[in-house]
Parts: sequence; structure tokens; C-alpha cells
Amino acid sequence: MSYIEKFCCKLVGMELCRLGLMFACVCVWEIRGMAVEAAVKPKALEIAYGPFVDWVDRTTVTISWDVDEAMSGRVRWSMPSGKSVDLSAKQQGKRHIVTVHDLSLDGEYTYRIVGVEGGKDAQSKQYKFDSSFYYRLPGLPHGQATPRKESKLSVATDQILDLANARAGYCLVLGGVDGSLALELIRKSDLQVVVLDEDAARVQQIRANLDEAGFYGVRASVLAGALDERFLGSMMFNLIVSERHLLEGQLPPAKGAEALRYLVPSGGTVVLGQAGDLAPVQRWLGQSGSRLVRSDNGEARWLVYSRPQLAGAGEWTHQYGNAQNTSCSGDDLVKGEMGVKWWGEPGPRPMPDRGPRNPAPLSTNGHLYVQGDRVLFGLDAYNGTVRWSFSSPEMRRANIPRDSSNMVAAGDQLYLVQGRYCIGIDGTTGQRARRFSVPEGESAKYQWAYLSATGSKLIGSRVKKGELYLGDGGEWYEKYETSSISRVTSDRLFGVDLKSGERAWTYEGGAIINSTITIGDRVIYFIESRAPKALEMAGGIQLIQQMGEQHLVALDLESGESRWDRPHDFSKLQYMTYLLYAKGTLVATGTDKDKNYHTFGIAAEEQTRKAKDGSSVHIPAGSLLWEDHHKEGKGHHSGHLQHPVVIGDTYYSDQWAFDLTTGKELRDDLPERRGCGTMSASNHTMFFRHYSHGMWDLITNKRSQFEGIRSGCWLSLISAGGMLLAPETSAGCSCTHSIQTSLGYLPRSLE
Repeated sequence: MSYIEKFCCKLVGMELCRLGLMFACVCVWEIRGMAVEAAVKPKALEIAYGPFVDWVDRTTVTISWDVDEAMSGRVRWSMPSGKSVDLSAKQQGKRHIVTVHDLSLDGEYTYRIVGVEGGKDAQSKQYKFDSSFYYRLPGLPHGQATPRKESKLSVATDQILDLANARAGYCLVLGGVDGSLALELIRKSDLQVVVLDEDAARVQQIRANLDEAGFYGVRASVLAGALDERFLGSMMFNLIVSERHLLEGQLPPAKGAEALRYLVPSGGTVVLGQAGDLAPVQRWLGQSGSRLVRSDNGEARWLVYSRPQLAGAGEWTHQYGNAQNTSCSGDDLVKGEMGVKWWGEPGPRPMPDRGPRNPAPLSTNGHLYVQGDRVLFGLDAYNGTVRWSFSSPEMRRANIPRDSSNMVAAGDQLYLVQGRYCIGIDGTTGQRARRFSVPEGESAKYQWAYLSATGSKLIGSRVKKGELYLGDGGEWYEKYETSSISRVTSDRLFGVDLKSGERAWTYEGGAIINSTITIGDRVIYFIESRAPKALEMAGGIQLIQQMGEQHLVALDLESGESRWDRPHDFSKLQYMTYLLYAKGTLVATGTDKDKNYHTFGIAAEEQTRKAKDGSSVHIPAGSLLWEDHHKEGKGHHSGHLQHPVVIGDTYYSDQWAFDLTTGKELRDDLPERRGCGTMSASNHTMFFRHYSHGMWDLITNKRSQFEGIRSGCWLSLISAGGMLLAPETSAGCSCTHSIQTSLGYLPRSLE
């Protein structure tokens, strides 16, 4: 009898001895099994950059990634059927790319990146890819993709597309001949083409020609009518041309001003041309902003006009509208009665669950950027066209009330944080053109956290790897629990010169609370903790209870040097901590565990104010101007988490409005907001979720609801470019009333 049997018999008798022996044997085999598994399990492979899955066509994608050490690489690709194949990158190095062919139209795939280090396999975590999320237009019919002999029309089409810089969206062809220009545009771009002509017989012939080519009803349509009949929507087309003028020299009978009505702002282009005199075309168009493009011999060849941004239009560049965190776009146009301008993709399937408080969409220069569940979308804000998309399985950020977003927009560029890098993306094409590294980014220990693009600088912060919320379990981050309210903190703040890509400065002080980083008038403001435990854990997710000794800090945006530094007691801001800047005033706000709001107005710069007796009072920067304390008024659905809004001189929070500079209460009747989510605004209108999309016109005090459509559980209704943009963010919702689609609303005054 073994020593195990003897020991068991002495304790509990023979029957239990047998059971004990069986248990011991099982344990031995489990230990041996774990040892064998440990011996054969590949080492974890660290992906430095990527992976990214990019569409080539409907059945083909590329997968690209970078690693830190040169090695051979491959993708272990698993199909819906369960079959797996290894696809080699066919190169030794740090950067790898493989091509995957023969995708099904609606398949869920998994894959791992595999590399060879020291003769042994190392593999990444398992990623997912869904081939149903393809948003390009249908491909060319069989035989149409064959290269065609270059004709004069083909060359002219290339020139038109180059001048317009528009290869996706909608094109209006004014006046047809035989549809040949429409055919060339379809073959050479991703444009959807609409031909408009007043001649019914000609319309029928062009329809027949396009149908014979396999494009009619798929990529092209032909309508009978005139420009001035206005049955097409305004601000719809990215490109307007005229086949009749190009081939026969005839301009449409309606004035050019009617054509301009249909152009999208921020770059929609008219391109008209014909060999000969273009002076009549200039008179027809009647726009001083048009330009002549000449051929090599100096002959005027094309007249080009690009529609500028709408006067008074705003933009949504950061999570809360701007780097100041005011949740107001500054848009003067979004007000009054609204109508649906477009609706469609993306729908709910590629979006993350609405509960984890996900990053807001962004919009600048007619672009709309939407972050899905590891999928990034670039849309045309005016007609809803999905210009581009790509899969990025390491791209994720959640619990924004305790952190910051991972993307910002500036002009025609989108900047996206993924891992240790900030990626510069072309807003029109989706091309990942630039890459900026977090300090000490060559080490896999750190990730880029906060992000802003302000002036000539990228501003970023650094956290330890893995110290970010992902929200993949459908978390609500609602209750007063450690797993919900702990703050993401950074150990460094830094500035990067956008032109050179070089780091301009680095700041190290305390544990910076990411949700408070605010930029206004060339100064960066934030709250940091200098308590010993907080300093020890800087760069990690921290308990708010250990983040004492808080300071409000102001740094110069260009140099990173300190402007001022003041201790403040923000200990009552327990659920969340927000900071915003407007008109020389900082406002810090949050709620305690009993859901009482505590708000502090602070001088962002030195001020002189008049006292009640008429004397002048000097107020140093960082001084407390006013404070307010009240019980949360909404009473449900994240009423205690509301992010404030500033419009002009008024500060809106919870159910109240205050004077920004004095804290005087102005009103206590903000609209009822039944659902989760937080508010956003244009200069004249506030948006929120009630049961459905809600709107409050500040001029008329009218409150409206767009029935049947609901937003997500944080911020997803944004005003920009004269539009109210509402990408689908209700995925995972059990509400029975919700139509899950993306929409763009346009004020009736702009139709």
C-alpha cells in the first residue's frame, strides 16, 4: 500500500481511502496534463501595431500587423465550417501582411497572428472578423472590369475625378446623351450616378443603355425632370457634371444656382468642360469662387467650383464637442423644424452594446466618424455614404465618464488611439497615413490614453498596458461600485508637434485624472492627485478614495510649462469627475455616493471683478468663483452621471441652468429625459434621449421627440455642419419601440 493509501486509511477508513486514492490520481494526471500543455502552448505574441483588416473586394481582405522583433509571420485563419488554414506573410521582418481570399458573404471567422521566435511559435490572442460588414457598392458585372481602350471620354473622366477629388458618394449628371459619361464614372469610381434629363425619350434610351451594361438600378438611375423642379434633396451630391455639355456643348436650361443647391458643402464639386470658350459656362454658374483649369497648351479646359463649408456651421471634434468639453458644437444652423435627410448604415450588428458608455461619433468638414465594435467607419455626413471602413480588433474604449475618448478629428484628418500609438487617418479615404508613439512607446508596457488635436499639437497621456475599460461584458458602469467608478489615471502628459511628429514636451506630476483633461485658449487644465498611493499607481485604474491631495493644474499648450497650480478639495466628486472650460471659467463637477451634485466655478485666469460696494477685487487664477450643491434631479437612468453643457454664458447640468461666471441659478426645468445618455447642443438647440431622440429649442422653448429612434447610453447625437447626426448606438437594447438605423437630420430652413 502506498503512503497515500496508508494515510487515507488511518484517517477515514478503506472506502474513503479508495476515493482519496482516485482523487490523488486525478490530481497527478491533471498536474502532468498542465505540464504537458505548458510545454506545447505557444508563447504569447505581442502585436505592436494592428492587426488591421482591410477590404480589397467583396470576397478578399488583407490582414496587416507589426511586431517589435523581426520574424517570419503567418495568420492561422479559422472558417465558419471549422476548417483552419495557415496563411504565410512570406517575409521576414517587423511588418507583415497576408491576403485572405474566397470569403463567404456572411461568415464569422476567427484568426490568430503566429510568429516564430527562437525557432518556436508565438501566437496572439484570438480575434474575430465578420465578413457581412461590407459597405462598398456592388462590383462591376462580369466583363465590365476588363480594361477598356483609352478613349477621349475615358481620359476626360479621369480628369474630372482628379479635379473633383470625389470617388465615392453621389454624382449628378445634368443632361444626358447616351449615358456614356455615367458608364465611365461608374467604372472608374465608387460613385452612385443619377442622370437628370427633361427629354422623356432620351431618358428611356439612356435607361436601356445602362441596363444593357448591367448598371441600371444597381449603380445608376435616370430621372425625367428639370433642376428647378426641386424633387431631389438639397446638399446630396459630391460631384455634378454634364454629359450634354461635355459631348454636345449644351448647358442645362435652369440657372447654375439651382445646381449648386444640390452640392454637399465642404468640398462638393461642379466640373464642367468642353474644348472652346468657357465664358458662357462661367456666366451660367454665376459663382465668383469658380476656377478655370487649362490644358498644357494654355487652353481653358474645365470650369471647377467647390462648395465651401456652410456659414455658421459647427463641428464636433472631441468627445464632448471640443477640447474645452462644453458638449456644444457652436453650430448656428441646427435649430427649428428638422427633417430626415438620410438613413441607413451602419446598423446595430457591427456596433458595441449601448450600455458601456462608448466614445461619441465625430464630424468635421462633411466627414462623419463612427466607432463600432472594433470596426471604424468613415461616412459622408450629408448623404450617409459609407466611404470606408476597416476592422481593428485592438481598438476599444468604454466607461467614458471615468476616462477619455480614443479619437479626435481635425480638418480632414481623424486621429485614433490604438495601443501604444496614435494613428493619423485620411478622413476621405480611410488611409492610415501617420503614426505617433507614446513616450517610451517602444516598450510594450504603455498605452496612449487621452488624445486631443489642438492647433499644431497632438496632446496625449500615458497609461500602463491593460489599464483601460473595455466594456465587453455589457457593463453599465452605473452603480457606486469599485468596478464602475474607479478612475483611469495617466502618469504623463505630453505634446507632439503635428508637422514634424517630434515630441515637444513632457509633463510628470501627479496621477492625472483622464476625464478632467481640458484645453482652452492655449492652456491645458486637469486635476491630478499627489497622494502617495495615487502616485504609486499613476498610469492605472485607481480607487477614487485613494486619490486625495488633489491639485488643479494649468500648463502652457506650446511648451508644457506650468502656468499655475492650485490645491482644491474635490473629494465630493465620487461617482465621476468632469472639468470644462468656457470664457475664462473652469467648472469642475460630479456627484457623491448619495447622488448629490457638487459644482465648482473656478477662475481659469487672473480676473478683476466689482464687489457689491463698487470696489475692484483682484481674483488670482485658480481661485474659486462660485459653488453649487444640490440633490440629483432626474432621479433615474444615469441622472447622477450627466455631463454638463455650456451654451454661450449658460451652464446646464442635471435639471438646472446657471450663469457660467457667477453660478446664479437661471432655471430648473430642463426637459424630461427618460432614458440613459447625456446631453449635447448646438448654439440654439439641445439634444438628448427621452424615450426616443429628443430636442429642446432654446429660442422657442419647444420640446420635440423623433419617435421610434433612440440613441445609446452616453453621447451619440451630435450637431455639426448644419446637420444633426445620429449614428446607430442602441445595439443590445431591449426597447420594443426602437428602429435601429443611422440617421442624418437637416433643418427645414436649409432644405
